[in-house]
Amino acid sequence: MGAAVALFLLAADGIGCARQVRRYSADGPMWRDEGDFEPFTPVPEVYFSPFAWDAADNMIFRPAARVFAVDPGGEAVNVNSMDEVPDSSWFTNRLSRQRLSPERIARGACDETSLDPSDPWTITSAKPDGANPGFIIEDQQGRAFLLKFDDASQPERATAADVIGSIFYWAAGYETPCNQITFFRKDILQIGEDATATVFGTKVPLTWDRLDPIFEALTPQPDGTWRAAASAFLPGKPLGPWRYELVRDDDANDIVPHDDRRELRGAYVLASWVNHFDSREQNTLSMWVATDKQGRGYVRHHYIDFGDSFGSMWAIRGMSERHGHTYYFDMPHVLQDLVTFGGVPRAWRDNELGPTGKTLGYYNVETFEPDKYRTGYQNPAFIRATERDKAWMARIVAKLTPEAIKAAIAQARLSDPLVESELTRIVLARREKILRRWFRNLSPLAEPTLHEGERGTELCLRDLSVEAGIVNPDTRLYSKHGWRHVRRRKLREVEVGAPRRGSNDAVCVGLPDIDWASLDDPAYLIIDVTGLNGREDDKSRPARVHLYQFGEGRYAIVGLQRPYKLRTPSGRDQYYPRSLEMFALGID
Repeated sequence: MGAAVALFLLAADGIGCARQVRRYSADGPMWRDEGDFEPFTPVPEVYFSPFAWDAADNMIFRPAARVFAVDPGGEAVNVNSMDEVPDSSWFTNRLSRQRLSPERIARGACDETSLDPSDPWTITSAKPDGANPGFIIEDQQGRAFLLKFDDASQPERATAADVIGSIFYWAAGYETPCNQITFFRKDILQIGEDATATVFGTKVPLTWDRLDPIFEALTPQPDGTWRAAASAFLPGKPLGPWRYELVRDDDANDIVPHDDRRELRGAYVLASWVNHFDSREQNTLSMWVATDKQGRGYVRHHYIDFGDSFGSMWAIRGMSERHGHTYYFDMPHVLQDLVTFGGVPRAWRDNELGPTGKTLGYYNVETFEPDKYRTGYQNPAFIRATERDKAWMARIVAKLTPEAIKAAIAQARLSDPLVESELTRIVLARREKILRRWFRNLSPLAEPTLHEGERGTELCLRDLSVEAGIVNPDTRLYSKHGWRHVRRRKLREVEVGAPRRGSNDAVCVGLPDIDWASLDDPAYLIIDVTGLNGREDDKSRPARVHLYQFGEGRYAIVGLQRPYKLRTPSGRDQYYPRSLEMFALGID
C-alpha cells in the first residue's frame, strides 16, 4: 500500500496537471520512495535470463512488434517536483544532491578496507573454460570476491573497464559491486575443501590441474604477480537479473514499469559515454535484502559487469568497429544499405584504431554522436527515454568533474602512461559532447536554493554549463522573469532582482516580496531564469522555479520545471529571452 501511495505522489508531482499553473503543494518534493523499501514476504523466486532468448527477443521479436504497436511513449513517471528521481531500491541521489570529493568518488562502492594480497586467499569455486575464465576467493575476513582477468589482445582494458565503469555508475547514483584492481602472487592461493570447478556446464572437484589453464593464458607482471579485477560479492541473496521492462510480479514493491523509470532510461547516457554496449539484463543483479527475523525484506537492484566498456574488441571481423553505432541486427540499417547499395554514410566505416592500438579498440571521440548511440541490441528502457530523461543524466555527468574522472581512472592502475592519458582524453571529450548535446534543448540550471543577501532573499541555481566549462562565464548572459499566481490560470507579473554571480558559478536573482503573504494566505510565485549564449539566443530554455512565500523573507521552493517551449506558465502567451532584459554577471 505504501508503494502505491508513493507512486501516486510521484506521478502527481512529475507528470500530472499539465496545464495547471499552481502545480505543486507546499509540502515540497519527495526525495525518498519509502514504499520501495517496504518489507514483505515471501522471498521472490530466482529469475533466470536465457541469453539466447533475450537476444532474439530484443533483436528480432521486439523490433518487429514495435512496427505495428501503438506505443505513445511519454515521460518517466517516478520523477518528483524538482525534476529529479527520489531515492529507491534502484537509485540513490549522490552527485544529484551533494558534492563528493574526487577521493570519495574514486572509492565508489568500496569501503576503506581493500583486498589484502599478502594474506592467504581460499578458492571456493572456479570457471576455467569459456570466454571469461576466473575464480571466486575468500579473504581472511571471510569476504568473497570474483577474480576476473584480461585478454592478452587488450592488456589491462577489461579489468580497468570493470573498475572505472563501476565507479562512474556508483557516483551517478546506481548500486554496483566494489570492483578493485589487485596484484597477487600465486602462492597465496589455496583450494578450499569443497571447492568445485564448472567445466562445460558440469561441476567437478577443483584441482590445480583445472586452475592451471587460467594462468597459462595470462601474462604475469614483471615482478611475477598477476593482475586481476576483484569484484566483491553483494550483500543479500541473489535473485538473478532484473528486466528493463514491465514489473516483477512477485516483488510487492515493484509497481513502476521498469521502462518508465527515469533512472533506467537515463542510463542510456552513461552507456553511451563509456560505450557500455552490453547494457542488457544479464549484466544486472537483483538481491534480496532481509530486514527482520520474520523473513521479511525487499529487493535491491544493481548494475554489474562493465568489462565491455572503453573499446572491447571481438574476434568477429568488422563487429568491433560497429559497437555503439548499430545494433547487432539493425533492420533499418540493413534495409537502408540494401536499397542504397551501401551508399548511406556510416560512422563505423571511418573508425580507426587510436594511438593505443587494440588496447582501447575503437573507443574514440571523432565518431561518437551522443543522440545516435546504439547498444548491442535494443534496450526497452533506452528506447523509451525522452529528452528530459537524457538531460537529467547529463546534469549528473556534468557533476563528475575532470578531477574526479582522473581519480577514478587512476583506480584502474594502468601500467602504460599512454593508455591512461588517451583514456582520460577520450572520456573527457565524450563528456563534453554529451553535455553540449543534452544541454541544448533544456536548461542546465539546477539545484535551486535560497540565500539571504543584501538584497533580501535570493534564489540561486547552479549553472552546470559554466561549471563544466562548455560555456564561457565571461560571455554568459542571463534573463529573468517572474509571476504571481492570481487564480486559475491567471498570472500577474512581479519584479525579480537582476541576476548576479553567486558562489561556485551560481546565478542568483532577488525574489519579489509580496507584502500580504502569510502562513494562512501564502503567495505562489513562479520564477524563470535563463542562461543565454549571446544576445541573439532564442533557443535556450528557462529553469522555472515554483515557490511559496509565507511572509516577509519566508519562502519555500516546491518545484522546478524545464519547459520545452518558450511560453509563460499559463501556456497562453509566448515570449522570447531576447525580448527581456539581459544581464552579464559581475563577480562578488
